[in-house]
Amino acid sequence: MGGIMIKILICEDIERDKLHLHQLLDSFLLANKISYKIDYLENFDVGTNLFLEYDLIFLDIELGDYNGIEIASKIRTYNRSSIIIITSSFKKYLIDGYKIEAKRYLIKPIDEKVFNIEMQSVLSTSFKQQYGFFDKKISQYKIHYKDMLYIEFLNRHTIIHFVNNIEKKTTYPLKHWIEKLSNKGFGQPYKSFLVNLDYVSGFSSDGKDIIMNNGEKIPLSKNFKKSFTNQYFANLHNIL
Repeated sequence: MGGIMIKILICEDIERDKLHLHQLLDSFLLANKISYKIDYLENFDVGTNLFLEYDLIFLDIELGDYNGIEIASKIRTYNRSSIIIITSSFKKYLIDGYKIEAKRYLIKPIDEKVFNIEMQSVLSTSFKQQYGFFDKKISQYKIHYKDMLYIEFLNRHTIIHFVNNIEKKTTYPLKHWIEKLSNKGFGQPYKSFLVNLDYVSGFSSDGKDIIMNNGEKIPLSKNFKKSFTNQYFANLHNIL
């Protein structure tokens, strides 16, 4: 999974179900060489800001005096990106799961084979689109890697250029982004640029620039040409 770290939140108040789900996740993610961090939600009377940092949320329908669907509805009022997987001992809540855009509905006790099949499906489709990070200094919402076109160092600031033509200025040095985006599909063609390899459409005829899929040209220096070209073709191979 190319160094991606998945942040997972388990919302479950039954200890045996909590441990069983954790074991299923450990087994599946380790077998697939996926880096991850699992947290538990112990207090269900919390603000929904907590949920913004998680990529994947496992949510039991019945959480003591709390209703998992109501919690999920609050999350969905301003957080559309986190993937929610409902867990329940009862099929009667299935329709409610669709209402809050849950990706999967798992009946407890969760069968390992069923779990592995469903997780593989989630990771290979919708989950790939959710990779990103949460940084309150830049945005109150999660920033997805797929939305970042390139990062430019200019006038002692770094500017994130997004695919929708929006720009965000940050106080971070380019070194910060090089470290943060290492193994996440970004390459450095020039000392002041870091680009999303998925949006590189090719190279100029003289080999001095790379061409982004929106037509923009970004310089390609001799010092970075070999390493960048290797990254570009490796990424292209992964896509194909």
